[in-house]
Amino acid sequence: MKTTTAVPPRVLDLVLTGDGEDIAALTAIARYAGALVFRSAPTAAGPNDDRQRVFLRLHLHHR
Repeated sequence: MKTTTAVPPRVLDLVLTGDGEDIAALTAIARYAGALVFRSAPTAAGPNDDRQRVFLRLHLHHR
């Protein structure tokens, strides 16, 4: 009898800092590729910074 061990999922956590359009474009690419697992709500990058920060969790597919 053969047994196989499950391959652990490969996950990549990213922190994106930029304007809303850049973050939206990168989120759309990850979603379209089927890699997006989680996206946080945007927060301010800093007290004197107009940029936004989001956290993305991506599932890397085996090819």
